[in-house]
Amino acid sequence: MYLIKVYSNQKSFREVKFNPTGLSFIIAKQKNPKTDDSGKTYNGVGKSLLVRIIHFCLGANIKSYKSFCEKLKGWEFYLEFEVGNKTYTAKRSIDKPQTIFLNHENLSIDKFNNKLEGLCFEIPDNTPFITFRSLLPFFIRPSKESYVSYKKPGKTHSDYQILLYNAFLLGLDTSLAQKKFEIRKEKERIKTLEKNFKNDSLLRDFFTGNKDISLTLIDLDEKINQLDDQLKNYKVAEDYYDVQKEADKVEKELYELNNNILLLENSIENIDKSLVFSPDLNKKSIELIYNEVNIHFSSNVTKTLDELENFYEKLILNRKKRLLEQQNKLKLELQIKKKTSKELQLNLDKLMEYLGEHQALDLFLKLTYKSAELKSKRDNLHKYQELQLEYKTKERQSDKEFIELSEYTESYLSKLESHISELRDYFRNLAKIFYPNSVAGLTIENDDGDNQSRFNIDAKIESDASDGINNIKIFCYDLTMLFKGKNHRINFIFHDSRLFDGTDERQKTSIFKIVNERVKSSNKQYIATINQNQLEEIKKHLTNEEYNKIINKNIILTLTDDSDSEKLLGIKVDIGEE
Repeated sequence: MYLIKVYSNQKSFREVKFNPTGLSFIIAKQKNPKTDDSGKTYNGVGKSLLVRIIHFCLGANIKSYKSFCEKLKGWEFYLEFEVGNKTYTAKRSIDKPQTIFLNHENLSIDKFNNKLEGLCFEIPDNTPFITFRSLLPFFIRPSKESYVSYKKPGKTHSDYQILLYNAFLLGLDTSLAQKKFEIRKEKERIKTLEKNFKNDSLLRDFFTGNKDISLTLIDLDEKINQLDDQLKNYKVAEDYYDVQKEADKVEKELYELNNNILLLENSIENIDKSLVFSPDLNKKSIELIYNEVNIHFSSNVTKTLDELENFYEKLILNRKKRLLEQQNKLKLELQIKKKTSKELQLNLDKLMEYLGEHQALDLFLKLTYKSAELKSKRDNLHKYQELQLEYKTKERQSDKEFIELSEYTESYLSKLESHISELRDYFRNLAKIFYPNSVAGLTIENDDGDNQSRFNIDAKIESDASDGINNIKIFCYDLTMLFKGKNHRINFIFHDSRLFDGTDERQKTSIFKIVNERVKSSNKQYIATINQNQLEEIKKHLTNEEYNKIINKNIILTLTDDSDSEKLLGIKVDIGEE
C-alpha cells in the first residue's frame, strides 16, 4: 500500500499529495516565529488532524470521531492509495460515516475493513484479534498515546493481543502463541472451577481434605435407605391436624376442669375446718373475767348477758347450717366435675393414641424432601468426584502440552534463527547510529513462563534514560517493521512530529539522513509532519546541499498559523483529540 493523496469536497481543504516513493514532509510553520503572541503555535494547524483523516478514510471506529463529526457537518474526505499496482479511492462522509465508498462501491465499515485486510495483510484463517484495523497503527500511529511504547501503537489491548500483532508483523508463527493462550486459558478455567469448589459450602471440606468423599457417600447412602424404609411404612392421616386440634382443645378443657376440681376440694376442706372451730364465748366466761377485776354485774346486766348468750348460740347454729348447705352444694358440683374429667381424659387418651399411630401429610412430605435433599447431595458429590478426576486429568494433560509446546517453540525459534538475526541486526544497526556505545538489538525468545505469552519480543537500547531514547526506539522499530517485517504489503511509514519532541538535535538529523538513504533506495514512502523549530534544529547539522536535498525538495505541504486559510481544513474550527 502506498498513499497517493488526501482531499475533500470542501474547497477550503488543503489537498495533500504524497510523493510516490521516498520522503514526503508536511511542515508546520509560524509566520512570525519570534512573535510574543502565544496563541500562534504549531498546534491547531492540522498536522495531527491529517493522520486522523487518513484513519477515518481507512475504516476507523466512529466512536473516536464524535467531535470531528459534530463540527464538520457536510464534509466528505477522500483518500487515494495504491495496492498491488491498482489505485483505490476511499470516500467517507461525515454525515453518513457508517459506510465507505471504495472505488464507488458502497461498503459497510466492517466489509470495507475486511476487504482492506485481504489487500494489505496475509492473515491466516482462524486467527482471532488480528485485523486490518489492529495492524494499521504500526505504520501510521494514530494518537499521542501511540508514541508511548514501540509495540503498542493502537488503543490499549491485552498483553496477548499486543503479542499477536507484533509476532505476526515480525513473521513469527502466531499459532504457537494462540495454542499457548488456549492451554493457559484452559488451566485458568480449571483453577476457577476448583476455586468455586473451594467456596461451595457442600464441597469446601472435601476440597481442603477435611472430609473423605468416598466415606461421605457411603454414609449418605445409609441415611437415604433408612429414610426410604420409613416412608414405605408411613401411615398418612389426612385429618391429622383436625384430630390434633381436637386433642389440644380437650387437653385445655381438662386442664381447666382439673383446676376447678382442685379449687372445689380446697373450698370443701376449708368449710370442714370452719365447722370444727367454735369460739368459747358464754355468760359464765364473761362473769369470770369481770370478777377477776372486782367488777360485779347488777341484776339488769346479768339479764342482758343471758339474752346475749342466747343470741350468740342461735347465730352459731345458723352459721353451721349455712356452711353445711354450702358444703353439700360444692360436693355435688365436685362429683359432677370429676365425672366430666374422667370422660375428657378417656377422650384425650383415644385422640393421643390415634395421633401416635398416624402421621401428618406435611411430616411425610418433610421426610420426602429430606430424602430428596440427601439424594441431591449424593448426586452432587458423585458429580464432583467425576469432575475432580476429569480436572486432574485435564490439568496433567495441559501441563504436558505446555511443556511440549515450549520445547517445540524452542526448536522453532532455533530453525528461524536466520530471520530473527536479520531483524535483530537491522534494529541494532539503526540504534547504533544514535547510540554507538550502547548495547542494542531486537530480541525474540521463547517465553516458557506460566502465562499467556509465547514470545518475549523486546526492542532494547541500553543507554541513559534520556527523553528521546523512547522516540529513537519507536523509530528503529517502525523502520524494522517496514523493511524487515513479514505478512504485510504496507510500503509506508507515517510519523507525527511528536516523534521528534524531546529528541536530541543530532539524533533528529540522523533520523532524516537514515530515511533519505534507506527509503529512497527501497521504493517505499516515509511521511512525516515536522514543526518549524524542529527543522531549524536539523538545519544546524546539515550542509545547505543536504538540507535542500533531504528536506526542501520533499516538502509537499506547508501549514501555518497566520490565517485559517493556511491551515489544513482552511477554516477556523477546534477539533481536539478524542
